[in-house]
Amino acid sequence: MKPVSLSAAWEETLAFMKREGALVFPVALLFIAIPLALILQVLPDQMRNMTPGTPPPAAAVLPNGVKMTIAAAALVILGGALSCYALAAKPGISLREALALGFRRVPHAFAAAFLVGLGLAIPLVALSAVSPAVGQLYMLAASLFFSVRFLFLNVAIVDQLDGPIAAVRRSWAMTRGNFWRLLLLIVAVAVPIMLVQVVAGMLLGLIGFALGGPELGKQLGDLATAVVLALGQLFMIVLTVRLYRQLSAS
Repeated sequence: MKPVSLSAAWEETLAFMKREGALVFPVALLFIAIPLALILQVLPDQMRNMTPGTPPPAAAVLPNGVKMTIAAAALVILGGALSCYALAAKPGISLREALALGFRRVPHAFAAAFLVGLGLAIPLVALSAVSPAVGQLYMLAASLFFSVRFLFLNVAIVDQLDGPIAAVRRSWAMTRGNFWRLLLLIVAVAVPIMLVQVVAGMLLGLIGFALGGPELGKQLGDLATAVVLALGQLFMIVLTVRLYRQLSAS
């Protein structure tokens, strides 16, 4: 694959967000931010503070109702993200068509994510059994590697109507030769988003605490975190589509 132009993709993303923001922002807020805030509300504190690569604490056994709530909210988030991919990848598509397409492709995206997660988890289990520190180091490195090689997984599922295996193969092939450029881009976008969501969560949490005590503080902090993460994900979705179009053209 020819080298991608990160600057061109960035400029096209900003132009799209300015032009279509009134259409895509409500989708991200309704189908990503609100379900994410719900997950944050029902998730126990000990699980929210887990270090990646470590097993969940024994005390953090979730009731069945909480498990069902998290599962349902996660599926809504996936459907909302796929709908945003449809809006970004298919010019002229209506909101109704994008939502129908996005939620119709949820089983395919879930299956593809399961395959990728399985490939990530099997070595993790083996390495964590040898040394938890090695397992955490692997988790960090493998997460970065997989985030690049499977960057185009969901857009292929929406745009090409690929099945899980075909989407995995297409994303792997399309990222060949551009790994370091794409990794740099992902880090450059992800780090500011994470910083902003921490600051927004703290500020709104403090305001909520001052107005209504700890419970309101937690609710407003979670909502602020969810909104920032949803808008950040929307930006990354549009950016991914612009990169995908460059590579598809080549």
